[in-house]
Amino acid sequence: MNGVPISAADEPRLPLMAAAGLIVAVTLAIYWPALNTGFVGDDFMILHRLRALADAADVLRFFRGEFFEYYRPLGFVSHAADWAIAGQNSRQFHLTNVLIHTLNAVLVLLIGRALSPRSLAGPLAALLFALHPSNSEAVIWMSARFDLLATAFALAAVCWMVREWIGSTWIPALLFFPAVLSKEAAVALPIAAAGWSTFRLRTSTVATIARVAPWLVVLAAYSALRQLAGGVSAVGGASRMPKLAAFGACLAVTVALSSGRWEKMRAWLQPRRAQCATIFVALLGLTVLVAAVSEGRAGALAREKLSVAGFAIFYLVSPVLGPGEAVFANPTMSLTWMIGGAALLAAGAVVLWIWPTLLDDSRLWFLATFVVATLIPISALTEGKRYLYLPSAAVSLIVAVVVVELHRRSRRAALFLVTAVLVASTTQIAVKIGDWKWAGRMTADGARLVDSTLAPSCGTGHVVFLTSPVGVRSVYSHFYYETFEIERGCMPEVFQVVVRVVRLDTPIAVRWNGPAQIVITAPTYRGNFLLSRDLRAFDTPLRLGEKLDMQTPLGDLRAEAADGTARLTLTLRQDVEREPVQFFYYSDGRIEPLRAPN
Repeated sequence: MNGVPISAADEPRLPLMAAAGLIVAVTLAIYWPALNTGFVGDDFMILHRLRALADAADVLRFFRGEFFEYYRPLGFVSHAADWAIAGQNSRQFHLTNVLIHTLNAVLVLLIGRALSPRSLAGPLAALLFALHPSNSEAVIWMSARFDLLATAFALAAVCWMVREWIGSTWIPALLFFPAVLSKEAAVALPIAAAGWSTFRLRTSTVATIARVAPWLVVLAAYSALRQLAGGVSAVGGASRMPKLAAFGACLAVTVALSSGRWEKMRAWLQPRRAQCATIFVALLGLTVLVAAVSEGRAGALAREKLSVAGFAIFYLVSPVLGPGEAVFANPTMSLTWMIGGAALLAAGAVVLWIWPTLLDDSRLWFLATFVVATLIPISALTEGKRYLYLPSAAVSLIVAVVVVELHRRSRRAALFLVTAVLVASTTQIAVKIGDWKWAGRMTADGARLVDSTLAPSCGTGHVVFLTSPVGVRSVYSHFYYETFEIERGCMPEVFQVVVRVVRLDTPIAVRWNGPAQIVITAPTYRGNFLLSRDLRAFDTPLRLGEKLDMQTPLGDLRAEAADGTARLTLTLRQDVEREPVQFFYYSDGRIEPLRAPN
């Protein structure tokens, strides 16, 4: 958009059906290998609920209960449909995920085509979304179906609204209902509806309120159903009140800018880029200062929001996942919130650089409200890239609209850069599919190993994982009771974990030191063990140069990490020593049995 944009008539027109076919073909080709990634982590808790279904009517129970204090019944209904089709065949579940992602990419295409006269805008936005490397988590992981479905209905609502199909004043609000029933990530979407009315339709305040009202009625109905039927707080509890306040404030401001007031605000802002830059830098500097020096609530809040900002900005714009996964795995580290401050400064610089374009284009005002609506629900979350699945659609649309309407020379350079990003993103997706395949095989092999040890009994036995993987290779490689149902539909009577091996793959040696003592050694320790006194809350990290001594339900655990080596000694209690306990451990990417002492 800098300089004179090319005429829409000067570029070749790509028919809509051809563009949609291209997007479908590319998305399916890239993600088809994901059908072989198996089940991991939380998948088994969902499968456990599906096993309890006796008939089709049983799916109604998902509307009458919560799941870890979440209310997402439509996601479970879709899982139940896969279960009815193929049982616990993981390929069916992954196929559904890939097809929903493909549909979402086509919806982004349609929205992009509606927002820009340039025929390339829609396909470019769709490709950026479909091949966004951070979206691989949502697409590949069966348990992220909730994000996929919520995004599908949210994008359908936005698409219906911006393409102004029949019933565009109320049908998008109806589509908003299944979006929030899939996951609360879509709950702030009325802000985007207000943005469309205010900035694109340029309606009066009364008309904007009338357009947003059906969305708020749907939101009220969802809140009532969530609390009365699902037993979950209508607003998500006191911890989510700041998000509710942010939602209300953003919605109120967007509505207040209707009746042409935003154009007066734009005219006021246009000559004041320097002043706005000064204010932004001052506020950011103050936030960083509070984060650095305050140990109280204000400092914790500043560090949290800076970390979230860094997480969101990095994963929304970077075609490379690796460095970010290492940094943002622990949002409490100083480095995390410091990177957040730097990321905000860089984002602010970009905004100020294209200041005239942003202010002049009402589409970007609308898309800004779309971005805000997608980010508010995740404004305290950094533990999963799937949270950015819906925001990535809004960001992809912004990038596509800006790039395709640049001046010829700038446009060619930008398209070359975007092409490089897409190539890098495709490579990253292939790598992550390999990581998820590994996790699926490791989990299935480990579950089979445990089951073969306990067979032919079912529902009995005491299993202990001396070391267990958690988030290794940045995928969800956890083991739960429900994990062991994969073979025969039954779990051990007791399942305990002594040490969690977090994120980094670590070679581990385990041996008996007499009949009642087990020694765990990590010769190249990288500070990634988590311990627990009750074998439930793993909140005690084993740091390099540190010694720990704690009583556990299995016995005394002594741990020390020095000179790059971790050594843990578990001395079993006498009652545990007398029990027929089956010990296993995780090392070098697989679960191994600990043979009984001689």
